[in-house]
Amino acid sequence: MESLEFDPATTALIVVDMQNDFCHAEGYYARIGRNIGPLAAPTAVIGRLMEDARGSGAAIAFTRLVYDDSAGSMEDRHKLKPKRWSAHGKRLVPGTWGAEVIDELSPRAGEIVVDKFGYSAFEGTTLERDLRARGVETILLTGVVTYACVLATAFSAFDKGFDVLMVSDAVGSWFAHLGDSTCEVVDLLMGQAAPYDRIKLRESQPA
Repeated sequence: MESLEFDPATTALIVVDMQNDFCHAEGYYARIGRNIGPLAAPTAVIGRLMEDARGSGAAIAFTRLVYDDSAGSMEDRHKLKPKRWSAHGKRLVPGTWGAEVIDELSPRAGEIVVDKFGYSAFEGTTLERDLRARGVETILLTGVVTYACVLATAFSAFDKGFDVLMVSDAVGSWFAHLGDSTCEVVDLLMGQAAPYDRIKLRESQPA
């Protein structure tokens, strides 16, 4: 299939919630018995995208879902709770190892890092301002969980006027069929979902 080419001067790679508590074998979800394999699976592809972005000069932003001391964990903020919710108590605590981005994808100095208390990376954060300051018009979305924080961030980005590309093999889901359906939702309502091998960031031009 034809490549999708992006101008690094106006493109940002967004790495959503690739944190130790989600993706590491010693993190919170692994400790409570969840199979974190599907969430760790996109690490290698995201790593290649980060190399491409850094090499081309495209912006990179990392999001971290963190525990809100004032409001409590996500499930504690609601009387009507999701029927299949499985997490309980403190996790992703700011300043702890569990809340940090996994070592394989560690942010570098000067790259954007935003903490958020809910699904969307734009809600109550500086992400939109930070992206606008860098001239970003298009976002390449990666990370976890595809049908939760990645999808919420995609909707918010689209509503704010950014072009949205979800990298279909650089996102991870507890439930594969919901991840596949999320890619269909993106194609239907927001932009496009495409695998890494179709994505090309143009080389930076010499000044």
